[in-house]
Amino acid sequence: MSSDKLLRKMFSAVQSEEPLDWAKFRKALLDKEVTPSTIDAYFKPIRVGSGTYTVEVVDLQGYQALVNHLGVEVDKTSRAAAALHGRSHAVPVSGNLVIVQSMLSSAPVVYECDSSGQWTYPVPPGKELVLVENLQNFLERAGLLTFLGDRCGLTLPSEGVDMAYAVGNAITKTCNKRWLSQYERIHCVFDIDPGGFRIYESLRRMLAAGGTPLTFVVPNDLDALLEKTHRFLSESDREALAKHLSGESPLRSLAVTLLKAGKTLEQESYIYD
Repeated sequence: MSSDKLLRKMFSAVQSEEPLDWAKFRKALLDKEVTPSTIDAYFKPIRVGSGTYTVEVVDLQGYQALVNHLGVEVDKTSRAAAALHGRSHAVPVSGNLVIVQSMLSSAPVVYECDSSGQWTYPVPPGKELVLVENLQNFLERAGLLTFLGDRCGLTLPSEGVDMAYAVGNAITKTCNKRWLSQYERIHCVFDIDPGGFRIYESLRRMLAAGGTPLTFVVPNDLDALLEKTHRFLSESDREALAKHLSGESPLRSLAVTLLKAGKTLEQESYIYD
């Protein structure tokens, strides 16, 4: 695959919020003489798996200028229109599929939202939802539930609890609002870092009108876990966390803890620990 074709494919993944290899994407931009500071200013990688990330655009104007400069823009009026250019992945899918483990089923099921926004549930949604950002933790959900109860103080009902794989930032797609709004409470098990904060805040804004309570789940021994990790804050991380230092942010005290420690925590460490 040519370098230009690879770059177009990666920009398509960014625009459609699909996982990509961040290291390869960054290198492809550097090869086009895009400076490291520009990359850091325009993009924020959010880890969703081993080596794979969804990429959030944090400077829309700068991003659009970069897209125009590199010639990777497509017709985004519809996914079908983009397909005429071989670029369907540049346009988000109009519906969604969500993997959910319900107490009513022995194995995960798929909730489907069609292109008209109508949802189909193989089993009805429960009363409370545990949202898990990363796949590895969802796959090891039995141990994760034990960790959440023993180490995070999370008390869940004996019935009516669902667990869903959030696929990183993909959980914030607008079409998910109708499904998520059915829950009485949502517990967010995200990376304790700026990426996890952004997903939480996006969900909070999306569900604010309905008043659905959202909890950002944090281990009781977070300080000890941060001492063990080697995931240090970057300058852009510090800037992102500083935005939560106002009294209005529900994540203020957590942001203070991360800034004081100079580190963040990936949720996969729960499995290791």
